[in-house]
Amino acid sequence: MGLLDGKLIKMLILSYATDEDGMMKGFPIPFPVMYNPEKISKRIRTQYQPSRVPGDAGQEQSFQGIEGDEVSFEFLFDATGASVNSLQGEVAKVLDGVDVQVALFMKLTHSRDPQEHQPPKLTLIWGTFLFECVLVSATIDYTLFNPMGRPIRATINATFKGNFPRVLQAALDKLFSADLTHLRLVKAGETLPLIAEEVYGDASLYMEIARVNGLNNFRELKPGTELILPPLNKQETDA
Repeated sequence: MGLLDGKLIKMLILSYATDEDGMMKGFPIPFPVMYNPEKISKRIRTQYQPSRVPGDAGQEQSFQGIEGDEVSFEFLFDATGASVNSLQGEVAKVLDGVDVQVALFMKLTHSRDPQEHQPPKLTLIWGTFLFECVLVSATIDYTLFNPMGRPIRATINATFKGNFPRVLQAALDKLFSADLTHLRLVKAGETLPLIAEEVYGDASLYMEIARVNGLNNFRELKPGTELILPPLNKQETDA
């Protein structure tokens, strides 16, 4: 993700307790991963509630809200020293086991705060990737053991759910509102009437979009075309 003196920056997990108002208590505790993950898996979810129309056997899906994003990583813990490139790896090699690091990871990401009685809040930092979240699930697999039976290699598949404050959602909704002028890139298969219906709720306003953007042949929109979408409503265009 990021480079520092030619070396790949380690992902850093900051763990911190919060009070009942969601404010940070004390200083965050850093946990640098032993090895950077090979990929980021991202999941987004939109909530819909089935709703029946009186006299209709079908069901409509009523929009309820957008949940915070979820991201998943596979973290490797290794004490064999095969490719030590971190302080965590050096410690694991000296200890001849990864159980201490795994336990510390779980304590910092999952264990409840004794005063607030809730798991810690987390911030994942990896180059330009910054994600405020909580841990929602973790699966630990121990895959290699020393002669004494201690685990010397393990993986943790962890999923984190992002915090998406309602005030931020409101700001984003207003940013892309039809009440403000904004830009939009045409996607494959889109037409002006479809865009007008989606943005303004009125497909007949497509002629106004064409006029504002100086489009003569608006029936053949090329993907990637940048459109200006001004504030429009049916009453103004009919006047």
